[in-house]
Amino acid sequence: MSVYFYIYDINPEYTNNMSNPEQILRKLLGEIIENKNYKDPKINLQQISTGGANYTSQLFIVTVSEPGNEDLQLFAKVGIVGEKMRSQMPVLIYDIERYAYKELLGKYESIQNDHQVPAAERLRIPKFYGYNPTVYEETIVLENLAAKGFTTYDRFKSINWEYASKSVTSMAKFHVLSIVYSEEYPEEYKRVLDMMKFQVDAFSIFIREGLKKYQNIAIAAASENNKSKLKNYLESKVSLDVIVNFYKPGRLHILCHGDYRPSNLMHRENKDGTMEVIPVDYQTIHTGTPLTDLIYFIFTGSDEEFRRRHFWDLLDYYYRELCNALRSLGRNPRNVYPEDEFHHDVKEILPLGLVIGIILLPVITVETEDAPALDGEIDLDTVLNTKISSSYVERMRGIINDYARWDII
Repeated sequence: MSVYFYIYDINPEYTNNMSNPEQILRKLLGEIIENKNYKDPKINLQQISTGGANYTSQLFIVTVSEPGNEDLQLFAKVGIVGEKMRSQMPVLIYDIERYAYKELLGKYESIQNDHQVPAAERLRIPKFYGYNPTVYEETIVLENLAAKGFTTYDRFKSINWEYASKSVTSMAKFHVLSIVYSEEYPEEYKRVLDMMKFQVDAFSIFIREGLKKYQNIAIAAASENNKSKLKNYLESKVSLDVIVNFYKPGRLHILCHGDYRPSNLMHRENKDGTMEVIPVDYQTIHTGTPLTDLIYFIFTGSDEEFRRRHFWDLLDYYYRELCNALRSLGRNPRNVYPEDEFHHDVKEILPLGLVIGIILLPVITVETEDAPALDGEIDLDTVLNTKISSSYVERMRGIINDYARWDII
């Protein structure tokens, strides 16, 4: 799942001190522009909305222009999680993403450079410009990929094969860089794993409350012949311990993305007809097993028809791309992750997709007009009480049909 939190004591000087996101951003932009040696630039700043795809940050696109210099096209995220949510379960997501862009992804780029990975075979990493770590002002500034023709996938539409296959290719590259990092810098990697340790306690709060809120809604969405099957399965097979166990590292103890879904990916169709997919949201990196990202991506982004046609093929495609990425970095896939172990792990983790659907689809499929306001007052109850959409009912019913067809429920 995509909720990770860090518990700390709120410093009283920060409470009730949330500034205007635009003011916060302009201050950081001033520092970035000064470092770039702009003398008298014009700054065009525009607030943008994701229409319910984002709950933690206010987003901006920025153009910095000055005669004689190339325009600087930027994308900025200003944290908006307020005192209410932080007092319930204060967040670590901003710290994680700041570390990812400031340290981790730079290390990944160095690994790709050291192995002379061709440009077409690399994980593409957005350029990082700066950050503000101050509590209630957490901000990160990156290159604006939209200015280069990239866009996000429509969250109300099911992914198609071309998009899905390119997305799991990028996923496989991300996972393999973690594997190579662990082998080439073992002591450093151990420290990173400790920093990014899966937050079991906070995760458990979200899962427990999510199941309590949504399991009956999921049962109601099921077709008549699957209602009792789902109810019995949830009562007899699904528990907090079972769900947490899915996220424990297996043979591969890697850094997972944690929220690998279409809203957090940018894609572009190139002139030669190829598609490129770039992950852009790294707020939820955590230790675990790679298949959690793969199952998460499929069940947050696809409908029943897609899975009926492509589910098993996409799993196999991911494994082939994982092997290709390993070879590009000088590794033998058989020594790292044998195919029989991969298929064993698929069987073990497959039930996770049902839980992901139950708990996350209500938020992912919320209609734009029903999405919570990004005003800093959002809390866990607000997220869990989003209005159920007709898209949710159709998508959830499809997931339940899958698990009945696979004889899991």
